[in-house]
Amino acid sequence: MRAPFLLGFTLTLFCSAQEIRNPKIDAMLQSVDAKRIQGTVTKLVSFGTRNTLSDTVSELRGIGGARRWLASEFNALAKVPGSRLQPFEDRFTAEPGPRIPMAVELLNVGAVLPGTDPLRTKEAIILTGHYDSRASDVLNATADAPGANDDGSGTALTLELARVMAAEKPAVNIYFVAVAGEEQGLVGSAHLAKRLKTEGFNILAMVSVDIAGNTEGQDGVKDNVHGRLWSEGVSASESPEQKKFRQAIGNENDGAAREWARYVKRAAERYVENLDLLVMLRRDRIARGSDHMSFASEGFPAICLREMHEHYDRQHQDVRMLNGRSYGDDLAHFDAAYTAKLAKGLGTAIWQLSHAPAPPLNVTLGGAVSPDTKLRWTLSLDPRIAAVHLFRRRADSVAWQRIQAFPKADKLLLKDVPPDNEVFAIATVDTDGNESLPTYPTKLE
Repeated sequence: MRAPFLLGFTLTLFCSAQEIRNPKIDAMLQSVDAKRIQGTVTKLVSFGTRNTLSDTVSELRGIGGARRWLASEFNALAKVPGSRLQPFEDRFTAEPGPRIPMAVELLNVGAVLPGTDPLRTKEAIILTGHYDSRASDVLNATADAPGANDDGSGTALTLELARVMAAEKPAVNIYFVAVAGEEQGLVGSAHLAKRLKTEGFNILAMVSVDIAGNTEGQDGVKDNVHGRLWSEGVSASESPEQKKFRQAIGNENDGAAREWARYVKRAAERYVENLDLLVMLRRDRIARGSDHMSFASEGFPAICLREMHEHYDRQHQDVRMLNGRSYGDDLAHFDAAYTAKLAKGLGTAIWQLSHAPAPPLNVTLGGAVSPDTKLRWTLSLDPRIAAVHLFRRRADSVAWQRIQAFPKADKLLLKDVPPDNEVFAIATVDTDGNESLPTYPTKLE
């Protein structure tokens, strides 16, 4: 006999996750060090250029020296007492293409923090920054291309979060990876995404941090408070059946990537003062992209974190002075404190999701032609599930308006809430307030 539906009045038995602050996360955030981030970017800039096609032999100039230095940094983190990190390398040959005139060996380098849940060994969260850089001509492998912000900022953020999370024991794996070949057509991230898919990984969430260290935009605005989260609403891998269901319930704004962006915003703003992340309703900027698109193409929830106001004189430009105007992505315009703030926000979200219980499955929406909404789902055997959270918003809104907590159950009845008027999703939560990604209905009853 199935348990009866839970009614709305039971939400008073549990406090919302919005009211819970985890001291472990606070301790991690205190460890994020802007000086270390500055030091990483300074070192990366010192290689002169990190163009994918640049020198691979020299220790002082070119991408070869940069990647060996990065690998040594990740390896050193793995050797720190108490660290659980495992060095990671993804080596492959990129074949000739529009931005690669001849075959070249590329390396994605980083570290993996292994998960502890034996039932979720093939689940992972991926964080990347690309360590290659470019001048005005993407094929110019000898010109100076400091790449302080694009993407020394994202690479430094990735290395720093690996450091502060090294001793953690998440439920699922976390990959911290500096990828190559972004400027040559996302080739490094494309190889990594395909490799992980081939190895059978379920990527819960992926984020590319790309251009996240400039606080003075070309529009004249100075802003160290805001950031942007770029996310697609409809997955590129949507099947015909999924499309039909999406059209039936109207959740084209609710793809897995979009929900991951909302999750990052919610977690970051809860813990980090003076940080406001905007969920951009686009996969990326107009006519541009980054490494999250490689993972999106494989069907994984992937987003990109960027600064709020970009300065185009400092992106994809030869270092020069022209008519009294300076160009180039130099160290002088990198704001490590801002990148550290973004690191704290993103680190909070990754920490929470990696420690959260397994999400609900097979969410079913019922109540059509009725004044009441019925929701059913299946819970995993994860013993850490302490409660469920119901996410709600009116169908004319794109942001969640209510999060209600209920005791652990597999169904809800919302009296006098017509399903036509609202959008719903269900998440699981543990006793520390760590919350899974909300799961939307995938079928009707």
